[in-house]
Amino acid sequence: MFTPCFIFLLIMAPGLSQEAETAKATEATTASPYPHILSRQSLRLPNDTYPLSYQLHISSNIHLGDLSFSGNATIDIEIRRSTNEIVLHAKNLSDIQITLRLLDSVNHESAGELLDYVTHSYVPHATFLIIHPIMNYQAFEAGQRYRLQISYTGLMGTQPKGLYWMPYEEEITNRTTYVAATQSEPTYARLIFPCYDEPGFKSNYSIKLTHSSSLVAVSNMPVLELQNQGELTTTTFQTTPIMSTYLVAFVISNFEHISETYRGVTQSIYSSSTCKDKGRSALKNAVQTVAALEDYFGVSYSLPKLDHVALKKNQGAAMENWGLITFKEDSLLAHGVTDRHKRIKNMLMQNHEISHQWFGNLVSPEWWTYVWINEGFATYFSYLITDMLHPEDHVMDIFMKDEAEHAFSYSNFFDVRPMTYYVETEADIMNVFDIISYKRSACVIKMFHHAFHQKTFVRGISHYLKKFQYSVVNELDLFDAIQAAILEDALFPQQTWSHKIRDIMLSWTHSEWLPIVSVIRNYENDTITFRQRSIHSKSEHWWIPLNFASAQSPSFDNTHVEYFMPPLMEHTLSLEELNLKLAGSDWLIVNKQQTGFYHVLYDTDNLQAIARQLQQNHTVIHAINRAALFQDLAPQVERNEIESVDVLFDLFKYLEFEDDLAPWSQVADTMEFLDCKLFGTTTYSLFKQFVRRLVTPIYLRLFQNQDANEAAMDVLVRSDILLLACRMDLAECLDYTHRVAADYFFKKVNFESDYPDYYTIHDSVLCMGVSHMNHEEFTQLIDLLHATDRNTAFFDDIIYSLRCTKNHRHLLHYFNLLVGENSTYQLMDERESMLYLSYVYKSNMAARSAIWHFIDHNYKLLCRAPNFVQLFNDMAEFLPARQKAFFATLRQNIDMYRQLEHLNPNHTLIDINSRRVGKKMRNSEEFLDKFEHQIHNWLLKELPPSESEQLYAASLAVGNGSNRPTSLLRVARRMVQSAIGVKLRF
Repeated sequence: MFTPCFIFLLIMAPGLSQEAETAKATEATTASPYPHILSRQSLRLPNDTYPLSYQLHISSNIHLGDLSFSGNATIDIEIRRSTNEIVLHAKNLSDIQITLRLLDSVNHESAGELLDYVTHSYVPHATFLIIHPIMNYQAFEAGQRYRLQISYTGLMGTQPKGLYWMPYEEEITNRTTYVAATQSEPTYARLIFPCYDEPGFKSNYSIKLTHSSSLVAVSNMPVLELQNQGELTTTTFQTTPIMSTYLVAFVISNFEHISETYRGVTQSIYSSSTCKDKGRSALKNAVQTVAALEDYFGVSYSLPKLDHVALKKNQGAAMENWGLITFKEDSLLAHGVTDRHKRIKNMLMQNHEISHQWFGNLVSPEWWTYVWINEGFATYFSYLITDMLHPEDHVMDIFMKDEAEHAFSYSNFFDVRPMTYYVETEADIMNVFDIISYKRSACVIKMFHHAFHQKTFVRGISHYLKKFQYSVVNELDLFDAIQAAILEDALFPQQTWSHKIRDIMLSWTHSEWLPIVSVIRNYENDTITFRQRSIHSKSEHWWIPLNFASAQSPSFDNTHVEYFMPPLMEHTLSLEELNLKLAGSDWLIVNKQQTGFYHVLYDTDNLQAIARQLQQNHTVIHAINRAALFQDLAPQVERNEIESVDVLFDLFKYLEFEDDLAPWSQVADTMEFLDCKLFGTTTYSLFKQFVRRLVTPIYLRLFQNQDANEAAMDVLVRSDILLLACRMDLAECLDYTHRVAADYFFKKVNFESDYPDYYTIHDSVLCMGVSHMNHEEFTQLIDLLHATDRNTAFFDDIIYSLRCTKNHRHLLHYFNLLVGENSTYQLMDERESMLYLSYVYKSNMAARSAIWHFIDHNYKLLCRAPNFVQLFNDMAEFLPARQKAFFATLRQNIDMYRQLEHLNPNHTLIDINSRRVGKKMRNSEEFLDKFEHQIHNWLLKELPPSESEQLYAASLAVGNGSNRPTSLLRVARRMVQSAIGVKLRF
């Protein structure tokens, strides 16, 4: 089920007020005789004291629907440096009572003198709980150990932060039961108990939970003892190894479980009783994956058990707590969906969290600066291990689509930063769990896994895990372990770079952007010049691992580095120095299987040689490199920087025979871009005819000749092919999507049996199907919307699909229904309304005129949104020149109203004369000025004469305005047929 983001946001909202109320609790202890304590600026804990062990006892009556809990935390601490304060974290905790005892200097387990001269204060902005002497001259001396005992109460939240709750409706009895669970990462352990809530402060945890005897408690470790006290039971767990606070976890529930023990590790799947049998495939996968990771790294899993718990609510899809992984239900359990891609996605999700048991749990980052070490390794090795266990599914192809493709394009959509990036506030810490930490880092790790030889790299990782187990690290610890393995294996004895692993890897972890390597062959003197530059203008340079395949040496299997380009702007080498043999007409490919995380650009002659090879026998060049050709050229095309558009279309020609989905995944984006640029020109019909010829064979294979055992990658790319085929007006595609959408909405067809691919591509199918519905069908769909329960997935599908209609009147009706002043469905607040309008504006060209019309009639409502000015200014970049006068009047009216109402005075509407107004459209005009004539001539030569002459005559009729009413209708019809399906381009 697809859930629109605005519905998700509304679900999140109810918990906010509760947190605001409970936030007052801890702050009640802020009275302090020392103002300097409360004015502390740093948000980091001092290193003066250190936790040696925790004894944590939590009591809950969640079975009664009671959301309060009580806790007792006993923390043994050591004074590392003399200080007059002990600082730890606590948040939203009440009734705090603290005692402090000096531990016996000989027997540290024996509590001694009770110190009655201490009190405590609270620093709200840092969530610091500070224990300090009443008198300023008293201090805690270095080397002393203390036992800190803190009793407190708290309140469970509705959102997965700290200790939270969720209701379950029992199907048979209709009785409501309650489950309590924890989410401690990244900074939420302080909501559960007072603690040193930073990853570098590792310690042992002895956990006790008192709960209803009708419920079961699980935590990081196996149960040590059960003490039944009538209606209540206290579950005591074995003491954990030393670990970070963000991994502390427990769940109290009436869940049932299935288990299997292998190699001394018991793994269990916990879920509600109705879902018990749906966890069997997850259990099988977990057992296989733990064993595979143990064998691959030569490091055993550290705990005696590993539980996997399926919850209705979880932060993200899953959380890697050591020994107790929590999941959203649909990310763990098989609900009868036969979709192969969904099954693999669940395996990858589970294997990501299992990989964390080594990367993050056994070895942890000393601070969130290095969160990429956790997430990058877990992401990459989840794919690698799954691929090893299921080679038939070609999971590393999915990595290229789901991870690498996004990592290559992240700078177009997100704020950039280095992988290694210091953060301090809670919000900034949360924000580093992003595409850079997951996807970019995984790609960089993959690059060095291949460059340094896979066995050598894994040997280095094994050294790293063994040396730093139960400890914390920074990136240099990782790099030095890899360096040691490279020197041990002596695979690069003559290479000076083999002693510079720190420098090499730092050039990647401390850079913000992505390199472009230009490969310029000098055909007269047999040299190659390599130039590197940032994808943006910032002066950054990298150590870049290069390897080569060529017409005379066409093997793409060996992906280790053959030459490390130093961090220089330009470097020229002879073919002899590179150990290459090339004739002038031979092709050369750099970056085999795109294992390196960089773009490659070639001179035009080399591209023509590659195009000739593709047309003769495209399988000689590896499928991933065929895909990379188009991915690497895409930024050049989009910035109007490509040297020759003819060579781009020469590369396209072979696609008629391309049966692999990897190249199509990349080509679809470039075709979409060209579709936008050529729309409405005399070349457009020729272009669509050409692309229809290319896409027809692969479309028919995927949608009319379906293989029940098709690869998961085929399922994944199916949406791209469908969108491209429908945009190009392929009759089979238009008929298929219209039929499927009508069957689903009006006949309530069971897609699981009749359209098994629905679960992967239903968004695209329904969008395309609705985009071609007539007025009668649109009206019928609106009536159906009114009659549908808004809490169902079916309602979501209707709402989301209606955005794809291309009729101006239908779009206005839809916007008024959804976000207008008298909206029938108040699904979004003002901020979300603007986000949604901006999304539709950028994804549906046919909607742009309707959206300006809608804003013109509803700006008094919309401009109250805090993000109105930003998104209004962004949309202005797409403004056609012909609408500039309308835009000027609209802008003036909005500005006057905002001043009258004093709305967001610090935000300024874009100036009508700003270069940003119409910027995207000017880019299109520049593209057409530069390339349309070339494309037109190329297509005329390529298409059969009868077809090209007929299409050319039709396009001229539109272009010169002859028979004007007909030509205008034709243009309008083209808009309706071609505009939808464009992905977001910010």
